[in-house]
Amino acid sequence: MVVKGTGAGTNTGSDGTYSIGIPAGAATLVFSFVGTATQEIEVGNRNVITVALLPDDRNLEEVIVTAQGIAREKRALGYAVTTIDQKAIQDRPQADIGRILQGKVAGLNITSVSGVSGTGTNMTIRGYSSITGSNQPLFVVDGIPFNSSTNSRGGFTGGGQSASSRFLDIDPNNVEKVTVLKGLAATVTYGDQGRNGVILVTTKNGSKKARPAEYAITQSVFANKAHLPRYQNDYVGGFQQNLGYFLSNWGPSLQEAATYPSQNANPALTTHPYAFLTTSGGLRDAMAAYVASVSPYQMQVFPDNVKDFFRTGKISNTSLNISAGGEKAGFNMSAGYNTEQGYIPENGLKRLNLGLGLNAQLSKKLHVISSFNFVNTDQYAPPLSGGDGNNALDFPSVMANVLFTPRQVDLMGWPFENPVTGGTVYFRSNNDVPNPRWVLKNYKTTSVINRVFASTLFNYQLATDFNLIYKVGMDTYTENQRYMLNKGGVTFVNGFYSTFDISNRIWDNSLILTYAKTISDNLSFSVKAGANMRNDLHEGKVTTSQNQLARSLFRHDNFIDNSASDSEWEETRMGIFGEVTADFGNVIFLNVAGRNDWTSTVEIANRRIFYPSASLSFVPTSAYKVMESDFLNFLKLRIGVGTSAGFPSPYSTRNTLDQNARAFLSSSRASIQTHSVNNYLGNPNLRPELHTEYEAGMEGRMFHNSLSFDLTVFRRNTRNLITNSPLDASSGFTSTTINIGKIRNEGIELSLSATPVKRGAFSWDLNLVYARILPKVLDLGQTLEEVQIAGIGAGLGNYAMKGKPFNVIKGTGFRRDENGRLLIGSNGYVQATTTPVILGDPNPAFTTSLANTLTFKGISLDVMVSYRHGGAIYSSAAGVLMGRGLLTDTGLKNGYDRAQTFIIPGVKADGAPNNSQVTASDVAFNNIYFSADEGRIYDGTTIRLQELSLSYQLPATIVSKLRIKRASVSLTGNNLWYKAVHFPDGLHFDTDNLGLGVGNGLGFEYLTGPSARRYGATLRLSF
Repeated sequence: MVVKGTGAGTNTGSDGTYSIGIPAGAATLVFSFVGTATQEIEVGNRNVITVALLPDDRNLEEVIVTAQGIAREKRALGYAVTTIDQKAIQDRPQADIGRILQGKVAGLNITSVSGVSGTGTNMTIRGYSSITGSNQPLFVVDGIPFNSSTNSRGGFTGGGQSASSRFLDIDPNNVEKVTVLKGLAATVTYGDQGRNGVILVTTKNGSKKARPAEYAITQSVFANKAHLPRYQNDYVGGFQQNLGYFLSNWGPSLQEAATYPSQNANPALTTHPYAFLTTSGGLRDAMAAYVASVSPYQMQVFPDNVKDFFRTGKISNTSLNISAGGEKAGFNMSAGYNTEQGYIPENGLKRLNLGLGLNAQLSKKLHVISSFNFVNTDQYAPPLSGGDGNNALDFPSVMANVLFTPRQVDLMGWPFENPVTGGTVYFRSNNDVPNPRWVLKNYKTTSVINRVFASTLFNYQLATDFNLIYKVGMDTYTENQRYMLNKGGVTFVNGFYSTFDISNRIWDNSLILTYAKTISDNLSFSVKAGANMRNDLHEGKVTTSQNQLARSLFRHDNFIDNSASDSEWEETRMGIFGEVTADFGNVIFLNVAGRNDWTSTVEIANRRIFYPSASLSFVPTSAYKVMESDFLNFLKLRIGVGTSAGFPSPYSTRNTLDQNARAFLSSSRASIQTHSVNNYLGNPNLRPELHTEYEAGMEGRMFHNSLSFDLTVFRRNTRNLITNSPLDASSGFTSTTINIGKIRNEGIELSLSATPVKRGAFSWDLNLVYARILPKVLDLGQTLEEVQIAGIGAGLGNYAMKGKPFNVIKGTGFRRDENGRLLIGSNGYVQATTTPVILGDPNPAFTTSLANTLTFKGISLDVMVSYRHGGAIYSSAAGVLMGRGLLTDTGLKNGYDRAQTFIIPGVKADGAPNNSQVTASDVAFNNIYFSADEGRIYDGTTIRLQELSLSYQLPATIVSKLRIKRASVSLTGNNLWYKAVHFPDGLHFDTDNLGLGVGNGLGFEYLTGPSARRYGATLRLSF
């Protein structure tokens, strides 16, 4: 409140009490608060004035939690912020809060690694700003930084695809709200930690909100099913219409095989394929009894051989929340238990969350908020690794060979295990493909996480308008990963066992002074100054063993050969920050902020860096009352600029020494150790990457607040990119890290909310989200032409190239003449380029989603549809399933007659039109899908039914008789339907798949598992 006509003013305490001196001659007090009507009260001769503030819906302003946990009116913010409340988060079939946010925030891009339960999730905000550094946003849970890493190993070809992202440890049902800070003007006080945006998660345990005494229990049950391709069942395995047990399915139909003179005597028609297995290792003899038991054999089609490999997984999620409080203190206790079966056997997830939150006014001046959380996450799956249609790339993968099972192979009925050795058995005569069912039984990866994260905030009122805040928090977890491969497989024939024990700890401390002062009716300001210190410690211990003795016993002493390695890194960052906000008549808001950091990962000369920012918000509808009308209720214009930096990984500036205790064995079998300088050359002059972002926006409400919009345009430049650079081996090193190059991300974000219909008990609300982000490489210096960001070797992958979109896909293409026509060889085949060429831009042109909510009395229907436009995708699934002839697109029912010949459009070397005929097998396998990478590139445009929910809130008149406060039941579905419009129909391909794993790559799918659709019911009761 303020004394009208003077600069005297004060704020009430948390209990609403206040004290203020009245200057001589003053007669009126003005009382105001966010979301309430301003009241002017005559003082008269009274000493005590009690005022009840009344809500003012016309001027209701949202209060937003911003950086460092400071709450501010949204009208005062000069940058874009989005808040998602618990209604849009809780009771979802997904255990991963990242995937729940998909499509709900403009500029936030979320991609799943796989539909297999527990796999990782990639998140970026406003594009990619670093080539080698992380582009993942910072998670802050209850005010404390939260490690959200994906601790994969071996890369996407080395079994790392089964690893989960650590924000999986957050229970969505215990989240009160999520606030997304997108731009650098919003995140500057977090320093380099906030350079990729910040996701602020407020749990129910960490909330400042006072809560009534209440017991709430939620029980959800969901089904988890894979989206699978649609298979043709006309043709069986073979090649060039010749019957056989090939990986490809280009054989004849069974009717044709029975009549073709060249095929009706083929022994494969009447002999089980296990009769032709290799004699090596006694495999054929071991299977002889089974072959005899099914002889005489008649080849047939097994239409559900792939479908039956999958299952309908069951998901159960139970949550309990207990809250209570009085005038001075309150608490919240939460417990959640989630069990999830994956859509394949031997895959699942279990998670236990326990939390406690305390909120207390310890004295008139001291307020404390504390939260404590414990998580146990147990995730298990068969190994997942990249596959390209010819087995897994490096490390075994359960999904590498499932989807292209030939139609005459009884995957679920034939034996999968050698009865003598226990090794894998499958239909190929040389037994060079692992049976997927054998992989399920004999190959496992597990990850067990125990995690504690806690925070405590003390807020002490030093004087009127002057507060001291101290925050301390810890996030620590251990993760124990196990890779267990029994002997008898196709790779790692003698068995493999690897343990990876991770310990990660964050300590974070912040001290903040805040001061707010009202100078007059038209001027007030606030000042914040603080200091922060964060220490990260990461330890990893890897032990790998091979040559197993006893099957199914996974202890390192059950293996002959063992090796171990330890890693440890520590990083400390210290910073001081400040922020000044001026409010000019509740019309203009100016905010200036900055942070100075000292970070330990560079040398002393480069450790100190200052990040300034500024933003301005102007509300013309408050400045010019004539603008405010029934048509335009509110309008805000904003502009901001912010800076940040990205520091290199620890020890990038120093040369390191490699030690190998068992590098060689002498003639007497004694171990010989070695010490050598690592091939990486440390760069002591390495500096941090520098980020600068400009943004402008407009927010408004129209038509009696029934329509609101938030429009943002931005441009972010990153210079001094930290880039890996190759070195001539003659120097004694093969690579180093340098500062070179510049990237620009620019784009537009739009959020639109409306209530088109509101009549009586019926209302229709909608929310539209749109984003267009264009990342571009502006410069790579004079020494580099391109930098590979992700991919295989120096060929197929994502690249940074000057003047091109960031992450452009390169690989072998089809040769063309100057007019763009395909060059056809003398054999009628297309010709592949000898070096990689640009194949496409994986960045979507834009993404958008539309959420509709229809409400009638206690019934609510929510429908969310999302759309992705463009963005190139390299798909191994498309290549292998189309290239090997398995989908309905290559079946008779689709009008595809394989007995016909084809002419590939193009020209010969002399420019004449191609007239050479080739077979159906030639077109797909030898040309389009297996000859050059370009054949597997598709436009990723996709429309999707993202979420569907129907809920019913039982009337209070009914539930109150049962001593229940509230009761509701809901039916919910996620990813129920989609269509990738440019992919083959039978493939049923989902573009929400990142085969390269969590990281900086984009636009690749490598047979790591189809997406899932999830649906089920939830019951919520409050007492």
